[in-house]
Amino acid sequence: MEGWAAGYRITFDGRRQLTNLYLPGEIIGVWRSNQPSFYHAVMSISRLQLIEFGSLPESEVVELECALIERQLENSIFRLGCLNAYERMAHLFLELGERLAMRGQGEADRYHMPLTQELLADLVGISSVHVNRTLQQMRADGVIRLVNCRLEILDREDLADQVNYQPLF
Repeated sequence: MEGWAAGYRITFDGRRQLTNLYLPGEIIGVWRSNQPSFYHAVMSISRLQLIEFGSLPESEVVELECALIERQLENSIFRLGCLNAYERMAHLFLELGERLAMRGQGEADRYHMPLTQELLADLVGISSVHVNRTLQQMRADGVIRLVNCRLEILDREDLADQVNYQPLF
C-alpha cells in the first residue's frame, strides 16, 4: 500500500544484487505459475504498509501484474546488457516514473525516489562511486534535477528517445 521494497539475492561471498523494485500498489510475490521464485528475498527501502494475501485468485488484475513484472525484467535485461551507466540510470528513472504514475504515486517526470546511491548501484550494476559521477553528469547535462529524494526528469520525451525507452504498456 505504501513504501518501496526491493527483491535481492546475496551471493555465497556476500555480494548483493537487487533484482526488482516493488513500488506502492504493486503486488510482491505474484507469479504466473504455482512455483514461486526462491532466488531472492525482499527488503524494505522505506517504511512499508502491506496487506497479506493467502492466495490470489486467477484474475485480470493478477494477469496484469504478472505482465508488468515480465516487462520490468525485460527492461532490466536490456539495461544491463545494452546500455552504458548513464543510459542505465536514465532508463531506470523513466521506468520508475511510468510505474509510479500508473499507481497515482507521482508524475512520470516528477516523483519521490527514496533510493540511495548504493541501491541505485545495485540496480544498474555499477559501483556507487560511478553512480555519484553519473548523477553529477546528468545534472550538469540538464537531464535531471534531484533534491531531497525528489527526482525531476527535465525532458522525458528526449531522454526516452536517447536511451530507447519503450513504455511498459
